[in-house]
Amino acid sequence: MSTPLTWRCYDGCAVCYDEYRPRYPGEAFSILSGYHAGHPPLRTAADVGAGTGIFSRQLMESVPSIAILTCIEANSDMATIAKERSAAFPGLDVQVGFAESLPLSNCSCDLVTAATSAHWFDRPKFYDEAVRVLKPYGTLLLLQNRHRYRESAFLDDFSSFQERHIPGYQRGLYSESSGGYGKPDFEAELRLHSNLEAVERHQIEWRQTVTADQFRGYCYSMAHIKTAIAQSGAATIAKEIDTLLGRHQDSSANIGVEWFTEIVLGRATPSRRPQI
Repeated sequence: MSTPLTWRCYDGCAVCYDEYRPRYPGEAFSILSGYHAGHPPLRTAADVGAGTGIFSRQLMESVPSIAILTCIEANSDMATIAKERSAAFPGLDVQVGFAESLPLSNCSCDLVTAATSAHWFDRPKFYDEAVRVLKPYGTLLLLQNRHRYRESAFLDDFSSFQERHIPGYQRGLYSESSGGYGKPDFEAELRLHSNLEAVERHQIEWRQTVTADQFRGYCYSMAHIKTAIAQSGAATIAKEIDTLLGRHQDSSANIGVEWFTEIVLGRATPSRRPQI
């Protein structure tokens, strides 16, 4: 059985993705800076699974010491938009490539990041690649924006909608490289890696207010919704999204979205040890 080409899920979604996907809270960059304090400044970085460069651009704006940032994205549509939207950022380069075989030299990066993308990777291979390209004491940063569906009637309804129309999906799960769904534990995985140390986990809770049209655009940027459309048809999915938004939007047609951003960091050991 061949491995599904999961990066093709975002074909045709890039413009919508860049416009409607949420950004990352500023506190995430303060956590990164605090974690890396005491080590040489972050000057070279790679953002893996960079999508349209949303996090990459935030990273360069928030950590001005970074002079060179390589965005690596497997989907060519997403990479094209990343190049267009990042043209004003000197030092930011976009390459089409894969997390499991990074197009970077050994010990070339102070920082490797993956923002709401690592769930898609063959992570054991990605972690080995991240360790390979990190300098001694370089930082690996994994972020994941997650819905707080337990605290929101709207997101509870939205999760139920997805569960009805996506075979094998349950709330709280993320797409995986196999084409199925899982709930990765990044912290546990990094702690098991012999070439990573000082693993930390942080969580930031925040709230986003968007218009109903903006949330609708967010929906159509999701691989999950493409799967739901393939399963149930575009008309059915559009009608259910409209009904869901109509039930929860306020008098100004706004929707409150409760998020938490999970942050996991690890540090490359000064001397690499072979993986068993």
